[in-house]
Amino acid sequence: MQDKNKILIVDDNATNIAILEEALSEQYCLKAASSGEESLAVAEDFRPDLILLDVMMPGIDGYETCRRIRANANLKNVRIIMVSGKTLASERLAGYAAGADDYVTKPFEEEELLAKVRIYLNLKPVDAAARSFPWKSRGRSWSS
Repeated sequence: MQDKNKILIVDDNATNIAILEEALSEQYCLKAASSGEESLAVAEDFRPDLILLDVMMPGIDGYETCRRIRANANLKNVRIIMVSGKTLASERLAGYAAGADDYVTKPFEEEELLAKVRIYLNLKPVDAAARSFPWKSRGRSWSS
């Protein structure tokens, strides 16, 4: 039997954590953190496959948390989906610039979030994907 994928939920609102736990707990192994600082410590030990990361939190916000995760050699390939009430295009683009793989706005459609979680958990890690494209290692690239 295959182990369950591990997901770290990061949100300073206990209700939001509970909603995500209810939607995900049957299929995934979950841990939660209520701040960016706490999430960095938990992630280092838990080694999640995916992080659902709120943006607006006390202390370091989700953008900075995402940048710090990407800078950590042990965590840099973890998939990150920002889940936030910030809905402006500039706010979503800031999430991508910080290193997020995707961005979902609250309130979210549960089925859409679950579909994105499944998709990102099924993607190969970046290093494995690069090995599956042999032309990358020979310095070739696509041109128009």
